[in-house]
Amino acid sequence: MAEFERSIVVTSGLEEVFDFLLRPKNVTRISPPDMGLNFVNAPEVVELGSIMEFKVLARGVVQQITHEITHLDRPTSFIEKQVQGPFKQWQHEHAFEATGEGVTIIDRISFEPPGGLIGLLVTEESILDSLDDGFAHRHAQLQKLLGNES
Repeated sequence: MAEFERSIVVTSGLEEVFDFLLRPKNVTRISPPDMGLNFVNAPEVVELGSIMEFKVLARGVVQQITHEITHLDRPTSFIEKQVQGPFKQWQHEHAFEATGEGVTIIDRISFEPPGGLIGLLVTEESILDSLDDGFAHRHAQLQKLLGNES
């Protein structure tokens, strides 16, 4: 299984950062515009067992994906897993650690690329490149919204 990890430090408090990222509308705010993230069905605030249905634009094709919150430990972590979508497996762990500077937000994603013909185009390397680009944008937006703006 492929793995991706990125982190950022923001100057806001632990509860504020955790609560911010539990809200799908805020995830939309920090996502790259060209990703076309649109929640079709999601609660205002996710909790353990929440289901989120959303659409994203990937390589010119709109994908509908469903994730479930399978773990939630306030205010240190939550995990979302793909239950329907293009990947063989996808898990995104969001971890939060209070530091002297604020909060370190750690994103750990493990995944298996799609199989079949689509897997020839959507490779592990191309997915990792897309994640790098997406999290660069996401982190810039988090800095603007939660402190530590350069």
